[in-house]
Amino acid sequence: MILEAKNLTKFYGLRKAVDGLHLEIPQGSVYGFLGPNGSGKSTTIRMMTALISPDEGEVVIKGKSVNQFGNEALNGVGALIERADFHKHLSGRTNLEMLARMDGTNFDRIDYVLERTGLSQRGDDKVKTYSQGMKQRLGIAQALLSNPELLILDEPTNGLDPSGMKEVRDLIGELSAEGITIFVSSHLLDEVQKICTHAAIIHLGRLITSGEMDTLLKDSELFVTEIRVSDAAKTTELLSSLDWVFHCESSNGSVKVNMDKARISYAVKLLVESGVEVSAVIPRTSLEEVFLSKIGSGSPI
Repeated sequence: MILEAKNLTKFYGLRKAVDGLHLEIPQGSVYGFLGPNGSGKSTTIRMMTALISPDEGEVVIKGKSVNQFGNEALNGVGALIERADFHKHLSGRTNLEMLARMDGTNFDRIDYVLERTGLSQRGDDKVKTYSQGMKQRLGIAQALLSNPELLILDEPTNGLDPSGMKEVRDLIGELSAEGITIFVSSHLLDEVQKICTHAAIIHLGRLITSGEMDTLLKDSELFVTEIRVSDAAKTTELLSSLDWVFHCESSNGSVKVNMDKARISYAVKLLVESGVEVSAVIPRTSLEEVFLSKIGSGSPI
């Protein structure tokens, strides 16, 4: 494991912002760290990057405790904590030069990170002319200056429009393909499902579930299935009347059903016996369903 959180705990007054958190982030993974706003994600990342100290537990990166070794344990780690913030009256390149000078990074690295984040053509423009997506990519460029093995990104798509989200999502995928381990915090479950190999969901500072993405989706207690049928209206009417079907809606000749996965075969049998032809049954479970099955629908994402 490239990063481990062991019994990580942080109090703010009497409130536990992070409560006995255990995480294991495999080398080479894109690890989604998920939860609603206020769940403890940013507090956890601040402890991972030695910005604050835990009250209990520790973070270990490549075998070194952040508690004991501080910045020495963070060698090879790049981070973007919340929204990227730069001197807007200066160019992107000048901002990176200032940061490189502070960290003792060779200026030769600047051209590479600008190119790698798609900002080569805009590097000499003032940051105030950048879109929010470009500012986030400049933030990732800053995190890449140290040539990290582990990249920690806190809400990298927060506040972006769909185009900006895709820019950042594509960049994360490209960096992962180059062998960088990426730990990405977000409350946008659909975005994370598209890019992550592993995920952990926290709520009120506590770990709810974690594991490989495919396993989390497969093992979800609340299963969403698309059923392609000859009569969508009749299918919706039949399934909606069952007390173990939580949601049912039809669209373009298919029906999406939210139910316990153990009931799927029975639902298909019921439809066939009622004269409905079933041509396909396709799992469509999302991270949102996983989240709701674990903590219920009362907590906003």
